[in-house]
Amino acid sequence: MFTKKGFTLVELITVIAILGVLMTLAGTAVFSILNQSRQDLLEEQITGLQDTAITYVISTKVYLETCPSNFDPKNPTDSDCFMYVSVKDLIDSGFFDNKSDLCDETKQVIVYKSASGEYSELKSYVPEDICSY
Repeated sequence: MFTKKGFTLVELITVIAILGVLMTLAGTAVFSILNQSRQDLLEEQITGLQDTAITYVISTKVYLETCPSNFDPKNPTDSDCFMYVSVKDLIDSGFFDNKSDLCDETKQVIVYKSASGEYSELKSYVPEDICSY
């Protein structure tokens, strides 16, 4: 009498196919989580650059005039209402930690003084290409 010892080829292929489908689903979920983590870190770095650039300007005691209401930080013109702060200056002065080297040290953040009602405040603009992963 013949006894069965092992799996047939069809059973092995079925198990491998099921494992392949499960690995594909798990891999997609893992890559989605990794991409979201990178995006979150990038947003954190940009927010950090905005905040530290303002702190840096305050610490240097540079006086900025209030910008006119039509001031565009994306295309600043010569004026005393803004200043450029390089990422390298922020890192060298200890204000900013460039985690995972996501931000280009040669780029600059624009800090400007904006009027909001009767008060004015310092704001910063970080160009879109300053940090990437």
